[in-house]
Amino acid sequence: MKQMAQIFKALGDETRLEILVALVGKEMCVCDILDAFRLSQPAISHHLKVLKQAGVLVDSRDGKWIYYSVNPEILELVQGLLQDVIKKSEKKERLHHCVDDTQNDILEGEK
Repeated sequence: MKQMAQIFKALGDETRLEILVALVGKEMCVCDILDAFRLSQPAISHHLKVLKQAGVLVDSRDGKWIYYSVNPEILELVQGLLQDVIKKSEKKERLHHCVDDTQNDILEGEK
């Protein structure tokens, strides 16, 4: 669960979600990401670092260039979790283990 929380935290930022969407099906170097988002280099680097630390992105080096791409394995984990949540949400089990004060008063009055 800790890994999932880190992934969702990384994806909880609009810019990082936009970077993820931009990288679907392709690799991009930092300079292309910079051009696409019109943010400062330190800001883009920060977002890429957060996404990479969460495992959402992977990088590969080609000479002096670093290319970023989506890590499909992590997205499959997220998909699996969400599918499980959806599946379990379809079958609602009602739990009620607590007793309210009114019931306590009635039970105590019967003694």
